[in-house]
Amino acid sequence: MIKVAILSLLVIVTGCASNKGITELKQFQGNKRDQILILKDSATRGSVLPVLETWFQDNGYNAIVIASLKEANPDDHILSYRAWWGWDLATYMRKVEMRLKTKGETLGSLDFDALQYGGFGKFGDAEQRLIILLDVLFGKITYEKANKLLGES
Repeated sequence: MIKVAILSLLVIVTGCASNKGITELKQFQGNKRDQILILKDSATRGSVLPVLETWFQDNGYNAIVIASLKEANPDDHILSYRAWWGWDLATYMRKVEMRLKTKGETLGSLDFDALQYGGFGKFGDAEQRLIILLDVLFGKITYEKANKLLGES
């Protein structure tokens, strides 16, 4: 019984010590000349879209928000996103998915899972985490640097 308790404690502690919240990453290899259409996700909290818009503006991209794919042309670069929130003593950004596609081809993609940080590490600042996620998706920082920053935020 003691062995089971010790093994369970080790599993819990190592699970909480993980620092890899980005579970999938394909960095975008394009350039700032590419116009980005941000496909508004109505299921995601409204506080996410302004962060995305500001990031693109601050980083020199021409980004336009669209409400549906009907507004896009086949050659357009379309960023889709989804963020989910969870609650555990406080509300926190639980998970994020971002995809950048054109003509059905995935140019960049990212999945983030805050639970990978375990314990209280999952409660990081959502706005700061979104900025870090965009930085890594668009190649401004490395995967390793992003995960380190995400674990600290």
